[in-house]
Amino acid sequence: MIARKIITLSAGLLLTLAALAQEQKDSTFQKLYQRYTQLHDTNHKDAFHEVSREFQEYYRKKGNLEAYYKLRQNDILYDANHGEAYKAINEANQMLEDMKADGSPHTELVYHALGSIFESRGNYGMAVYYYNEALKDIPPTDTALLASTYAMLANINLAPYPDRAWGWIERLDSTITPESPLYKKYLIYRGEVHFFKKDREKFLESVRRLKEYRMQYGSPISRGDTIFRVMEEAFSGKFDDALRSLDEIRDYNEIRRCNIRIRIYEMMGCHEWALDESNRRRNIRDSLNNDMIFNNLNEVSAAAGIIKLNEQAAKSAKKLQFWMTIAIILMAIALGLLVSRALIRRRFQKKILKQNEQLEIALDEAKEADRMKTIFIGHISHEIRTPLNILTGYAKLLATPGLELPDEERKTLVEGIDENTAAITDIVNNLLEMSKGESKTHYRKDDKIAVNAFCRRFMEDAEVRNNGRLKLRFHTAVSDDLNLRSNQDGIERILEQLVGNALKFTEKGKVELDVYHTSETIQFVVSDTGCGVPAEDQEKIFETFFKVDSFKQGLGIGLAMSRKIATLLGGTLELDKAYHKGTRMILTLPFKEEEDE
Repeated sequence: MIARKIITLSAGLLLTLAALAQEQKDSTFQKLYQRYTQLHDTNHKDAFHEVSREFQEYYRKKGNLEAYYKLRQNDILYDANHGEAYKAINEANQMLEDMKADGSPHTELVYHALGSIFESRGNYGMAVYYYNEALKDIPPTDTALLASTYAMLANINLAPYPDRAWGWIERLDSTITPESPLYKKYLIYRGEVHFFKKDREKFLESVRRLKEYRMQYGSPISRGDTIFRVMEEAFSGKFDDALRSLDEIRDYNEIRRCNIRIRIYEMMGCHEWALDESNRRRNIRDSLNNDMIFNNLNEVSAAAGIIKLNEQAAKSAKKLQFWMTIAIILMAIALGLLVSRALIRRRFQKKILKQNEQLEIALDEAKEADRMKTIFIGHISHEIRTPLNILTGYAKLLATPGLELPDEERKTLVEGIDENTAAITDIVNNLLEMSKGESKTHYRKDDKIAVNAFCRRFMEDAEVRNNGRLKLRFHTAVSDDLNLRSNQDGIERILEQLVGNALKFTEKGKVELDVYHTSETIQFVVSDTGCGVPAEDQEKIFETFFKVDSFKQGLGIGLAMSRKIATLLGGTLELDKAYHKGTRMILTLPFKEEEDE
């Protein structure tokens, strides 16, 4: 397991407590404050949580809900800092529910905590989402939490998007003064963003400002000064010294260390080394996210163990078998993620043997794969968490000793279990389809397909999923005796994806399947009256892992796989950009009419 210490996550809380420490004089507060700050940066988990609970109770009795929930926020960050990310996420969800019950308006604390958890695992896509959600709710008067959030967003964007990072740095500058604990970090971020933008003059100006600040305010030499020395050596062409100094920094975030090392290799013109380091960075992020996934498995396994004991007492083997199935499914999900990671990484490792110009292209592609991998992990986390939370809730309910449920409630539980089990099964099937599709390079085109009969049967099956919600219609411009020589399984997989998307993204109206043909082609056209595809995303929807709505169910792989199948069948799959009543997808395949025998 790769350890990662969360830095500056609780800055808003500690600034608040520091201010209160100046104002409050009672001995109870002073004792709690002293013990709390002493244990905050230690590994004494039980002792820290004990004093934190006492501190929370102190503020609860005082009626200060803001300080109470800031302490609970810090509990969440402390657990994430010590490798218990899944526990921290569950605590954040519980805190959000308690806030609603208390009528507390400070939901920004939960979103900030979730952003910090995902940032610590290298899942920057989810981290940015939650930090932005926090910014919507942070009151302008809470400058400490605003400054902390701006600092984290600047930190996330430093290497991949330095221009975006500069925007957050300017916001940070507007919320702090030189007396603020975050001001030195602000100066360091200024220098780092100029390093990643390769602007030597502005970087040296930042070095000068940091030295002046240290002299004026008596700030001691810190890790930020060491990082500046590494970057200054790199700008001076002392690359070996810079790399040696970078390796000697203790307890430094390994992902940030990789970012700096990649930039130094690029300055040296060693693009092959930069590509290797980019792959290493991706492995670190994968390891962090796999830790979270397996923590999820351990938490669910523990819940399943409670059910097992209670079900043995009740002599119910059926429920035991159900939870064993859930555990197997979750293991399959984890294995699927590992397989997909290997497939993505192998695709880019083959490019290492190319010359420098080709290596620059490969490095850009590796960075894009890294970004898409982060998005994919975010999708998987979201897709798994919802049914898992529901199943865990049912597990706790069923594990309650002596609980007797009415038949109607028991039926509702069973239906919920079936529905969420099916959702997890769909995720596993999609991962298996992705792994299978990645390696497939050929489809046999020897099926004789009666087009109209095939389409009518397909739409009848689709109506089962639709259940009368929308109007489904099939229209054909070909005769019933027209046959197509192709691969029926491949065509069916494409249409399942297209019609499935149409049903998912259409709230009301209709979904239609039309068939046309010419002397050389046949077209299957799926239209709906749904939300459509925004113009800026119309070229992206066929990219692997891309989703227009990140929190809509699905992994973002269906259209990419469908287009690949269409290509292997000798055809095309395109979005009709001229259609504005919803979405229209056109599958075009080569056609040579087959006569009935």
